[in-house]
Amino acid sequence: MTTNQPRLRNLHYQITPEDYRALRACLSTHAEERGARSVHTMLFTSYRDRVPMNPMGELLTKEQGCTKFSLHYYDDDPTYLILERRQDGHRTSAMVAEAECRALLAGETDWLLDRPNPLLQEFHENLTERMLLPQMLLTYQREIYTADGLDLCVVLDTDLRASMQHMDFLDPKQLERSTVEQEGRILLEISYSDYIPDDVLCLLEETAPRRRLLSDGFSESR
Repeated sequence: MTTNQPRLRNLHYQITPEDYRALRACLSTHAEERGARSVHTMLFTSYRDRVPMNPMGELLTKEQGCTKFSLHYYDDDPTYLILERRQDGHRTSAMVAEAECRALLAGETDWLLDRPNPLLQEFHENLTERMLLPQMLLTYQREIYTADGLDLCVVLDTDLRASMQHMDFLDPKQLERSTVEQEGRILLEISYSDYIPDDVLCLLEETAPRRRLLSDGFSESR
């Protein structure tokens, strides 16, 4: 499955809890919430693609156009997962069963070639040729807002925490224990093609002094 043409403009920020509450209140009156859910994400990177993390702890990549792979499951249920491939703003995805993911974590990859899915076979090629490895786990709560008649999407990710213990990926309770001492971050993503409504734009301008612009490497990883 491949997404439609990506939106032309994307903004990614880290924001404060106060600004999150203000943005959420504004969006609830001008946009439709598509539902909130918990997300667990595993990122795959290669030493060939990576440079050291910056002081914000964000993953950076040498090449903006490199292919990025990640695994996701939702609402603490790893029965079925989504393998996602991102490149140049396009997303392609495929379903992966929990047993297949456990095999992957154990270093078993031949099952990818047994599935008649081009994305899974491409993933196998990247695992072997680019030497991709599980690098970071992210857990967070996601809210998505869309506006009728506008090509506008606003994503709010709250309580975002990171872990390097990739063997805990399919155990939400263990992931929660391994990140309990972290202060969860709040991230804002805005995707649009034409314009942002004036009232939302004004609120964004009010929050500008307190928010931090995120690198493309980290924002694209979620």
